[in-house]
Amino acid sequence: MGTGSFIYMVLLLFKDYNISITRTEIISVFIISACAGIFTFAFDIDGMSYLLSLVIHFFLMILIVFLVALYNHWIEIFPSVSFFGSICLIYIFAWLILFLRTKRDAKELNMLLKNKKDT
Repeated sequence: MGTGSFIYMVLLLFKDYNISITRTEIISVFIISACAGIFTFAFDIDGMSYLLSLVIHFFLMILIVFLVALYNHWIEIFPSVSFFGSICLIYIFAWLILFLRTKRDAKELNMLLKNKKDT
């Protein structure tokens, strides 16, 4: 949820007008962020390639963001190319954050294992 909230706040920084956030928008960000975590089940399916899991996760995220955006009247019924482009950029940014975090955690675990092995 932290990544989703962070991305939402960054996006709000680039708006050209005064910002007011409603309860519905806050709940919507929580829903999108929670779904991002829930949809990681795609990565736990045995025998499925990482790329296919990523594609499934990506399309599920597009679906949930589209539905939430429709509910909040952030978009019209037929979203623009820029809407999908924005989703792609946000997804890539979130994926990059998680990739770097995972890489850091793996490095720390390897160091701990090495230190334990040496003692």
